[in-house]
Amino acid sequence: MSGSAFRTNIAAPAETFRLLQGKPRHYVKTADSGAQRVTGFCEHCGTQLYATDPGTPKRYSLRVGTLAQRDQVGGPQTQIWTRRRVSWMPPLDGVDEVDGQP
Repeated sequence: MSGSAFRTNIAAPAETFRLLQGKPRHYVKTADSGAQRVTGFCEHCGTQLYATDPGTPKRYSLRVGTLAQRDQVGGPQTQIWTRRRVSWMPPLDGVDEVDGQP
């Protein structure tokens, strides 16, 4: 969903997450397992803003590139889906790795 070898996210608790403007459009993705994720997109340009659980979300997975505060969120803490890592991308020193979705 990023068109890239990377997607950088940061978790935000649902009780503190607020969009400041606009009303995103949503796409519901259903995995082979049957699990669903809702992705919110900018209603004008289609940029991915977040992903979350359907229903009443507990947290949002925010796309860091869309945040004005992206330089303030710190560096990577975990790399996920490392079994799909491209061969030219080395592990990041001091960053935890997970083969799939935690």
